[in-house]
Amino acid sequence: METDAGDWTDRSFADVQAEAPERFAAFANADPDFAFPGGESFVQQELRVAAALDDVEAGALPALVVCHGMVIRAALSVRIGRWLPYGQRVPNGALVPLEPSEAELAELGRSSATQAS
Repeated sequence: METDAGDWTDRSFADVQAEAPERFAAFANADPDFAFPGGESFVQQELRVAAALDDVEAGALPALVVCHGMVIRAALSVRIGRWLPYGQRVPNGALVPLEPSEAELAELGRSSATQAS
């Protein structure tokens, strides 16, 4: 369920930013229209993640899905009906409820800002 980063796969952010600063800025700002060159768009990812969540929920529950932050952010976006900004990154090793309260969403933003410092 990971992100298809296309031509950016296995490249450092610094290299990509130096090569394509405008496109990298769209990625960093979580522009909903952003698409990885040779990969998927945020919209395509969100649709794929939503379908995968439907599959998970059709099986035995409760279920645990392990994935990276961008996929978790897409899952949260599907659940809350709006795209989460990049500043609300999901911290590594976190258990994230997919029906969060507004307070829990706000805490995600504070947690990631604290980790980034």
